[in-house]
Amino acid sequence: MTGGSESWLSWVFKFVNFAVLVGVLIKFAGKPFKDYFINRHNTVKDKFEEAEKLLREAQEMKATYEMRLEGLNKEIEEFKKAVLDDAEREKKKIQDEAAAFASKLREQATLTYTQEAKEVRDRIKGEMVKLTMEQAEKLVKERLTREDHNKMVEEFIEKMGSLN
Repeated sequence: MTGGSESWLSWVFKFVNFAVLVGVLIKFAGKPFKDYFINRHNTVKDKFEEAEKLLREAQEMKATYEMRLEGLNKEIEEFKKAVLDDAEREKKKIQDEAAAFASKLREQATLTYTQEAKEVRDRIKGEMVKLTMEQAEKLVKERLTREDHNKMVEEFIEKMGSLN
């Protein structure tokens, strides 16, 4: 049994040795280890709480941005409608202005036509008067004799004398 008790004593000695080592460690390093683990625990706990807080903030921001995005979609639709309405009004305005301009052009063309037609008529009348006068003068020269001429001069003188 010497072999067995030696083995047993060896285990007891190792266990006592270990217990002494743990006791010495607890005595001299216990407080620093305890403080380290408490600090580590508090740090991990703070980081975890901070992560939860950041997660809540992120979720709130996500909800806010989703609502803003939904509002933005509505705003975009309203903007599109406003732009289309403005474009339609501008189109109508341009069409009205074009119609007014065309009407003005027609009036001006009619006025110009009327004026030019009057001028042409006046020129034609002038030409007709001129030609008629020339023709009458020619006829008078051909048919008027010296006697007729003298008779007309005497009648003219009499009429002038009777006016005074």
